[in-house]
Amino acid sequence: MAKKPIRSNIVIRGAFLFIFIFLFVSVINLQVQMNDLRNERDKLVEAVQDKQDAIDELELRIATPIDDEFIERIARERGYRKPNELIFKNNIAG
Repeated sequence: MAKKPIRSNIVIRGAFLFIFIFLFVSVINLQVQMNDLRNERDKLVEAVQDKQDAIDELELRIATPIDDEFIERIARERGYRKPNELIFKNNIAG
């Protein structure tokens, strides 16, 4: 019976070990990239939702009929007041 050379067996094991380590590191790297992309996606989804909320608010304001009540509300939002009207402001949130 002929014995297989030990040297070729070590080379083959070394090659398989190298391939295994390479694939293991590649999988870990892909997991890290996937987590980064998920975090970025979540931030972008939140930004899109914020923009959509702003668009909805603007569309509501556009759809609101322009009457005296609407004009008064917009004027109050911009800091205007009625003649002889006193406006009291405080720093209390609520």
